[in-house]
Amino acid sequence: MSIFRVSNLYLLILAMLALFAGCSGSSDKDIPESLVMDEAEHESWEISLVEMRIEKNEEFSDSSRSPLPVEKIKDFEGLNYFFPFPEMRFKTPFIAEAGSDTVSLVKKKGQIVNYLRRGLVKFQWNDKVHSLEVFGPVDTSNGDYLWLPFFDANSGKDVYPGGRYLDITVDEEGLVNLDFNYAYNPLCDYNPERYNCTLPPAENTLPFAVNAGEKTFNPGH
Repeated sequence: MSIFRVSNLYLLILAMLALFAGCSGSSDKDIPESLVMDEAEHESWEISLVEMRIEKNEEFSDSSRSPLPVEKIKDFEGLNYFFPFPEMRFKTPFIAEAGSDTVSLVKKKGQIVNYLRRGLVKFQWNDKVHSLEVFGPVDTSNGDYLWLPFFDANSGKDVYPGGRYLDITVDEEGLVNLDFNYAYNPLCDYNPERYNCTLPPAENTLPFAVNAGEKTFNPGH
């Protein structure tokens, strides 16, 4: 083999190694930070958020749909929320889980319930990367969905101690609108005698306070 052919082969190997190194995993800079919105986008987002909150309050005021105990519906004046916090919104890829990993989660009253671990979402906050696991039902005969339960440093303070939930939708590009302003409380917060809610797994605990979304409605439960 000539020196020329050896040199070309060596350069080709180096190029391939560099390519594989670049594809071997994403760096922190590839993990999204807060979604930037222009004035029109921000206004549209905030209107949609406020409309959702109004609709939910109307539902809770309706005795045929409300999860509240009957005696609390009459005096219901609305759920408790943080002010809209646009910095707690992220557009991030959904990292699908390979295979079907069944996990056991614990309910508030101690029972065990199984879910499928469906994937991960990652985002940056305060210059650190955070990841949260996303789950789905084992039995999809009544419908399929993606569900993200989480704790944060505010759990048990301004927000429900049993964690909060986010509903996850993946768009055609494989992206998730991860908006903590839509974080909501388990039904146990409204009616602990009637409902037995699933607690987030310990690994879905964020080390900072998520001051967005719903606050505690029923302190002490």
